[in-house]
Amino acid sequence: MSLVALPQPVESSVDAPSGFEDLPAVMSPRVLAEVLDVTPRTLERWRVEKIGPAWMNLPGSSLIRYARADVVAWLAAARVEVAR
Repeated sequence: MSLVALPQPVESSVDAPSGFEDLPAVMSPRVLAEVLDVTPRTLERWRVEKIGPAWMNLPGSSLIRYARADVVAWLAAARVEVAR
């Protein structure tokens, strides 16, 4: 059995939000959809429009996976600061 080396997530210069440590390191679209409270179809649309979190295509497969670090970085970049 050979192991596939997954790409490492890109480091973000934005402070990452906390509270996501319990998420799996790698998630299927179904799992991430549950976490974000969206449908898997929404994630598919985001991939087509290139507006969602970074994703991986597993080599030799059509499977899509999301790395926790990429999802957290995407959420941090989408954060809106409110002036107080």
